Amino acid sequence: MNENRERINESIIRDMSEGVMTINMGGVIDSINPAAERILGKTKDEVLGKKYIRVFMKDKANDVFNQAVLDAMYDPDSKHEKIVSWNNGSQTKQLYMVTSMLFHENRKMGTIIVFGDITELSELKLRYAQDIEKLLHSLVKALSIAIDERSHYTGNHTRNMVDMAEAFLDWMEANGNPWNYDDSQRSEFIMSVGLHDIGKLTVPLEIMDKATRLGPRIEVIKERFIKIKLLYKIAMLEGRISEEEYLKKVDAADDEYTFIVHVNMIGYLPDADLLKVRCLSSETFVDENGKNQRLLTDDEIAMLSIRKGTLTAEERSIMQGHASSTWNILNQVSFPVEYKDVPRWAAAHHEFLQGGGYPNGILGSEIPKEVRLLTILDIFEALTAKDRPYKPSIPIEKAWKILDSMVKEGSLDGELLEAFKKSHAWERDNNT
Repeated sequence: MNENRERINESIIRDMSEGVMTINMGGVIDSINPAAERILGKTKDEVLGKKYIRVFMKDKANDVFNQAVLDAMYDPDSKHEKIVSWNNGSQTKQLYMVTSMLFHENRKMGTIIVFGDITELSELKLRYAQDIEKLLHSLVKALSIAIDERSHYTGNHTRNMVDMAEAFLDWMEANGNPWNYDDSQRSEFIMSVGLHDIGKLTVPLEIMDKATRLGPRIEVIKERFIKIKLLYKIAMLEGRISEEEYLKKVDAADDEYTFIVHVNMIGYLPDADLLKVRCLSSETFVDENGKNQRLLTDDEIAMLSIRKGTLTAEERSIMQGHASSTWNILNQVSFPVEYKDVPRWAAAHHEFLQGGGYPNGILGSEIPKEVRLLTILDIFEALTAKDRPYKPSIPIEKAWKILDSMVKEGSLDGELLEAFKKSHAWERDNNT
C-alpha cells in the first residue's frame, strides 16, 4: 500500500507542470522533476546527490532565488512564498516559488521547493499595467485641456505649467538632480501639475472669466444711464426742466458713466478714485414712476471699490475654493500607489511657507518640495501669461522681483526659485 502511494506520488510530481526540487538536511539535492529541469536549465545528472550550494550558489544573477531557498532551509517553521527571477543562461524567467520544510513522522527530512514559470503572466500583467497607465495619463491630459479650454482666458495655463515642469526636471537631471527621481516619481509630479486646477470645474464661468470689476453688469449700468438721459429729455419736453438744465444733467450723467467705465477697466484703484466711487453711492435719480432710485446698487459699488483685480471678496472666496474642490475631486479617484500623492500635491498649490496660503494654511515644514515647486510654476505662469482677462502680461524681470519679494516675506522657497531661474524652463513654452 505504501509502495503504491509512493509510486503515485512520484508519478504526480514527475508529471507536474510546476518544478519540484527537494534538499535533504545535509543540503544535498535529493530529487528534481522534469519541469524543474526545464525551468532551471539543469539536468538531474548535474544536480542529484550534490550540495545545493555547489550547484547553484555560484550564479550571482540568481541570488534572490537562492536566498529564498536558504531562508526555507534555516527557517523550518514557516512557509515562504515569493515571486523571483531566474536566469538559466539564455533567458530570464519570472517564477512563483513556494518553499517549505519536509517532515516525516514529525522528523525534519529536508526542504521542498515548488516553482512555476509565470513569465507570460507577468508580461501580460506588465502590459496591462502599462495600458492602464497610458489610459490614466490620457485622461489627465484630456482633463487638463478641459480645465483650460473651459475658460477662454486660461487656455494655455496648465499646458504651459506641464511644459515648464518637464523642462525643469530635465534641467535638474542634467545638473545632478538632488531629488533623485525615477520615472514613476517624475510621472507622479507631472500628473499633479496637470490636475492642480481641476477644482476650477466647479467655479462659475462668470467668475472665472470676469475680465473687469463689473463684468457683464456694465451693460446693465449702460442701459440704466441711457434710460436716465431719456427721462431727462422727457422732463424737458414736458416743461419740468429747462433745456439748459437738461444739457447740464446729460453732461453730468455722461461724466459719471465715463468715470464708471474708467474705474471698471483700470488695474489699480487709487484713493482719489475710490473716494469718488463712494460719493456715487449716495447719487439718485427719479424713475418713470416718480420714485427716487439709487444710481448704483450696493453690489455695483462694492465691485467698483475693488482696489486690485476684478473680484469682490465673495467672488475671490469662491475662486479660492477651487483648491478645496481639487482635493475633493481627486480624493475620490483610486490612484495607483505610484500616484498616491497626486491629490495632496495638486490641492496644496496655493499654500505658502509662512502659513498664509489656502485652503488649509499649512506651514512650510508640512509643504513637500513638489508643492513648493508647483506653487512657483503657478505664480510665474500667471504673472507672465498673455491671456489673462484681469491684468496685462508683465516682463520676466518684473516677475522675478515679485517672486523674490514673496521669498523675502517667507511665502516661497528661495532655493527652488533660484534653481528655476537658472533652468530657463519657461523658454520651452512658446506662449511666454
